[in-house]
Amino acid sequence: MCSATSFPDEKKMSVIFRMEPGSLGPDGGQYIKEFCDFAQTQLQACAAYYINFFIEPRFDKTLAEMSFILANKSLNQQQVEKYLDLFGEEYSHFEDQLESNLEAIIDQFFGR
Repeated sequence: MCSATSFPDEKKMSVIFRMEPGSLGPDGGQYIKEFCDFAQTQLQACAAYYINFFIEPRFDKTLAEMSFILANKSLNQQQVEKYLDLFGEEYSHFEDQLESNLEAIIDQFFGR
């Protein structure tokens, strides 16, 4: 298995998570961009070597909350599940971990 430093970027799955400003409270719109930058740095620091995280504000509700890209192609959930399975990861666990990590990052951002 490849180490984190030698795993090629083009084989990493990009996870784009669009964060709702309201998730940060009633004034979330004031600091959503700053939070997204902070969250992306925090998530990427502890991410699996085969994942790249991109956290961005979700101002356009027509866009999915989460999307996945591999080799410049969008993946559906079944394709994501197959990709994660290659690394012994289950989609539901991945999703739960992401949600849990984001909750902790929100607390960290606000110094709670």
